[in-house]
Amino acid sequence: MVGLVLSLYLQQWNADIEHARQRVLMLAEQGASQQADAIARVRETLQTLALIPEVRGDRSEDCGPPLRRAMSFQTWSTGFAVAAPDGRILCRTGLGGSPVTTVADQDYFTLALATKSFSTSNFRIGRGSGKPLLAAALPLLDKDGAVKAVLLTGLDLKWLGDLTREAAEAPGTTVTLFDGEGTILAREPGPRALIGQPMADHPVTRAIFRADRGIIERPGFENQPLIIGFATLEDTGGRIAVGVPRDLVLDEVNGKIMWGIAILAGVVATIVAGVWFLLDILVLRGLRDLQRSATDLSAGRIDSVAKSAAAGFQTREMGNAAQAIHDMGATLHGFAYKDQLTALGNRRYLEARVRELADLPPGRRPTVAALCIDLDGFKPVNDRHGHHVGDAVLAEVGRRLLNCVRDGDEVIRLGGDEFLVCLALPQADWLTPQEVAARIIASLSAPIRMEEAEIGIGCSIGMALWPVDDTDFDTVLRYADQALYSAKRNGRGQVGLHGRPVPASVDAAGAGSA
Repeated sequence: MVGLVLSLYLQQWNADIEHARQRVLMLAEQGASQQADAIARVRETLQTLALIPEVRGDRSEDCGPPLRRAMSFQTWSTGFAVAAPDGRILCRTGLGGSPVTTVADQDYFTLALATKSFSTSNFRIGRGSGKPLLAAALPLLDKDGAVKAVLLTGLDLKWLGDLTREAAEAPGTTVTLFDGEGTILAREPGPRALIGQPMADHPVTRAIFRADRGIIERPGFENQPLIIGFATLEDTGGRIAVGVPRDLVLDEVNGKIMWGIAILAGVVATIVAGVWFLLDILVLRGLRDLQRSATDLSAGRIDSVAKSAAAGFQTREMGNAAQAIHDMGATLHGFAYKDQLTALGNRRYLEARVRELADLPPGRRPTVAALCIDLDGFKPVNDRHGHHVGDAVLAEVGRRLLNCVRDGDEVIRLGGDEFLVCLALPQADWLTPQEVAARIIASLSAPIRMEEAEIGIGCSIGMALWPVDDTDFDTVLRYADQALYSAKRNGRGQVGLHGRPVPASVDAAGAGSA
């Protein structure tokens, strides 16, 4: 019994630590993806502006109006400008009273002149604004291919604030932005004194810059043990790092596990007491009856009817004791492999099913569609109505998910408002999982009525196939999770497919249900 409790403790401990590790890595990769999308928007905008005759013309006073019009639509930009080949600013907009009159000394400007192509700067602190930004340049060529002017803009790092707010859902989480040389350009939340400091020689910075992406565990800049996920920011060589205090993660994990162990210990104690009662009152009573019968027999007092009754009584009570022990095992199994709120399978149940699939011969393994589901709009339910209503909503979500799948398909609660649906397929098939995903989005988008209140939530879904996308099931789950967060960036009620575009019919179904 003690061994079982310790095993459950260690499994839960490892699962929650790994969940925290994957979360910080996911947030870092999400930041890198948002930065790549932002740079693509910058390139497209500059290429569009380069087609406007007033911007390409020789008169500097003509370029101001179209640049100002562009500013009203491009909220990400800190301003647009046109510079001469010698670096002089010919016209600008959106920069206010900036003291900058030339960019001749800027690496990104000289690179654009040399390559005659789009270029970006490293992350930097803006000379006019004093805030971290990214500068970009696109040369304007004359008909002979010579550079006649250079179109400039600055990219405001608004995505960093969005990422910081999402990361703040876990207490103590910090988001740090490094330039390509290891200098800290932004850190939220954190000591302002670190911003602008070159930290390339710090052990944390060296570990982060050894790889393009990954997870490390070591003391941070304030010597507090951290779990840090990081990713490379394209075109700049910089890094985005998301860290969470390891001690806070352990405190939360230990708190949940202690409650679980206390409940489990109470149940086990009750069962053991019940079994002891059965053994003491029923089994031992039968043995005492047998002893009295043996004593009577030795004394010559023979009663065949009493002997038959005693034997039947003993057999019946022994069967009751065996049934009680079986029920105790079933109860322990339920605590180990079922989520107590929704009665769905939990992470340990998923791990057991994955081991069973891995043990099957390759020819007998089915294709499994993994659908990672994250509820949209669930956090305000707890804030507005209380956790008891939130728990009831989660239980209703579990029932609706079961109604959306077939017998034999698996519905699992991973934790919080995250669920997983595993669909067994006879062959590699993307259409059937997409149909199920559309049913799930429609079902969870329907209002939930409880306590005279109408609760409105929704969900986003990421999807991957095992063993089509990878032979390792954990990797397939990570792919589905990445597809989920890609879908969430596109709005509520969306479906993301790993490595594939979402068909218009599925996207339209998700958008309509949201």
